[in-house]
Amino acid sequence: MLFAGANYHPHDWPSERWRQDISLMKEASFNLVRLGHLCWDSFEPSEGYFTFEWFDEVMQLFDEADIKVVLDIATRPAPTWLHKKYPEIDITDRNGIRLQAHSRYMEDTGHPVFREYAYRFAEKLICRYRNHPTLLAFGLCNELGSGMPSYSNSVKERFVSWLKNKYGTVEHLNQAWSTQRWSRKLNSFHDVVLPVSGNVQGAPERMLDLWRFHSDETLDYMLGLSQIVKRLAPNVRESTNHWSENPHFGFDYLKRYREIVDIPGIGFYPGTNPEDQKALIGACFIMDHRIGELDKPIWCLEFQTGDFGGYGSPRKAMRMYAYLSLLYGSQAVCAWTWRSMLGGEEQYLFGLVDHDGTPGWKYTEFKQIAEEFKLLQNYALPRKPNPHIALAYSFESLKVMNGNSGFYKTGYMEQVLQAYEAIMRDNLDCNVVNLRGIHSNYKLLVIPGHAIMDEDSAAVVRTFVENGGTVVMTAYSAKVDANNRVFDSPMPGELSDVFGIRVGAFNRTWSHTPAENAGGVEKTEMNIEREKPSLVFDGNVFKPEITYYEIIEPITATVTAYFSNTFEESPAVTQNRYGSGEAIYIAIPADAAFLRAVLTSLYPSLGINLGPVTPTGVFARHLEDGTALYVNTTNKERTIKLDSPANSVLSNYRFEDTLTLGAYEAEFIYRGN
Repeated sequence: MLFAGANYHPHDWPSERWRQDISLMKEASFNLVRLGHLCWDSFEPSEGYFTFEWFDEVMQLFDEADIKVVLDIATRPAPTWLHKKYPEIDITDRNGIRLQAHSRYMEDTGHPVFREYAYRFAEKLICRYRNHPTLLAFGLCNELGSGMPSYSNSVKERFVSWLKNKYGTVEHLNQAWSTQRWSRKLNSFHDVVLPVSGNVQGAPERMLDLWRFHSDETLDYMLGLSQIVKRLAPNVRESTNHWSENPHFGFDYLKRYREIVDIPGIGFYPGTNPEDQKALIGACFIMDHRIGELDKPIWCLEFQTGDFGGYGSPRKAMRMYAYLSLLYGSQAVCAWTWRSMLGGEEQYLFGLVDHDGTPGWKYTEFKQIAEEFKLLQNYALPRKPNPHIALAYSFESLKVMNGNSGFYKTGYMEQVLQAYEAIMRDNLDCNVVNLRGIHSNYKLLVIPGHAIMDEDSAAVVRTFVENGGTVVMTAYSAKVDANNRVFDSPMPGELSDVFGIRVGAFNRTWSHTPAENAGGVEKTEMNIEREKPSLVFDGNVFKPEITYYEIIEPITATVTAYFSNTFEESPAVTQNRYGSGEAIYIAIPADAAFLRAVLTSLYPSLGINLGPVTPTGVFARHLEDGTALYVNTTNKERTIKLDSPANSVLSNYRFEDTLTLGAYEAEFIYRGN
């Protein structure tokens, strides 16, 4: 079953408009709507006074239209009355100033008072609608992981409790935090302060633990909502469009997702400019990150229709995005939003229907999506791939590298997306995995810029290679231990013997000017390109745009590529036999073109078959039932060679030896007559 529909906010519009909107959705063949988000106070306008009657009518209207509902449990933002009664749930900024709750996501979700009221509201909502015939699933709130951290006294007290639970004694905490530095030893847990004060940020060890604490609180809150659904509505599905990858907050989704998530969810926002391939690739990566190793379809609970001040993508691009999402396991696309926003924080965010309620061309295009999805119901969709490749992702590495940009000058997400692109360009599937515990069997494990290497992660890598797997790891990896302290042992830390190398020195290809005013002398950024390394691999020369490369000292490893055009020749790629498998190290940060060359050289011996051969910007998959889906993400016509004649599922057209796709076109084909 495939779903196509929209996010709808009935509390924004007069009740007389509801029937008209639902009629338009029905005419567009929509079979799904997402409701209820961002409007707690429309259900509970004052403490303990619930007004569900208006929403009962909304649910009844959608039931009559045979449109299923994903009902969000709208615990964020918290109502004004709750902030006024309990100001301690407000966010406190880095300067210790309590912020007034005038915008969304300005509540401390870890505060016990907030949780008490939020969970009580969740129970009321779930019990009211758990048996409603049109209910498809509950949503676990909206965009958890977005917003901002709080630095209140309550947060500090909870942080101290978290530290006590983790470290047990202050002596262990002192050791983990390297408190002998700068005369900052702690005599008791009472001495702990939050490592953020105004513009001053604390030491790396402390900051990592603070992010872990915020993450654990978010995960715990999310788990609480999930458990309420499971307890009160055990036969109802659940999903969520959380934002664990948020660079300003976020959380360690892969740490506990297997016990929280039923149906993975996402806000699918590749942007209104498909030419921005980085954003497009990033949106696909986030889909795979949310699925993880669940082997389940994903729901695009929000799906890009417009933007702030941008009416929409180019014509046909919205449909292209819908088919691209199908390639990456989607079962549902739910437009954000139905009607363009008139006010609030998202004023001038454009939906399928214009500000005056009149459908435009985007409504027609989404209608086409919904109607075509109906044609695909009997095919092997949603996709459930069985990848041979795992790509490691680390929330902790994201925070470690963001917190020390003086050393890690190539951002973590940049490296992850480069590695993902290297796999994506060959139309191959991968699972995004938590390196601390892998649950499926893979032939290849790719680890890009995984700065932190704790003992559990290192043990997983070691066992993976010992048992016959092949691992590829890139520069900047395994630099710090579980406490964010630089290893005092050979690098890559905990894994030097597995890779058969020692990594110590490194070179900056451009002049390096630190931000610190060392010695009281102002330094000038010179912007001098000192080296432009070339790498010769497999008979091909690569010149990646890098600012950093490492000096590898082989111990037991074999050198398979060297740098040239550098001050001294040094290994660029090494390969080491360990146990029954192999460990490959690349001395540069993840670069899509070069990493793709390394990976494709490994596929034949690993028994990994490439996906369909397509021009750059065209992505495709063969499905289990013999059908195939091709998506042209570019604004140019593209032609693909076919190995046999094929027919379009979406039209009566027959392709002989080639398939031509216009700009932003997609085609679903089957072989034979």
